[in-house]
Amino acid sequence: MCDALQTPKIGALTFLLLQAAGATGVWVSDAEALAAVRFAATELKLVLEPGGAVALAALLAGKVPVAGRTAIVMLSGGNIDPALLARALG
Repeated sequence: MCDALQTPKIGALTFLLLQAAGATGVWVSDAEALAAVRFAATELKLVLEPGGAVALAALLAGKVPVAGRTAIVMLSGGNIDPALLARALG
């Protein structure tokens, strides 16, 4: 579903930079990605592709600790199949 995120492996330089910064990752399910697409469309009036909504999905699913903190979430991509968008809007 999140085809924009499919990559065979992370680049060596990118890995080193992320490792040095102490970066970590979280995963979201397809259902959580679709819920984020729906939230973006209905609440933010934005059309996002599932891969561009995964950061929002992680935030909405409580997988990123942000209570009492300021958070910035990158949202991107409107390249979503109309049938998938309709499914997300359910």
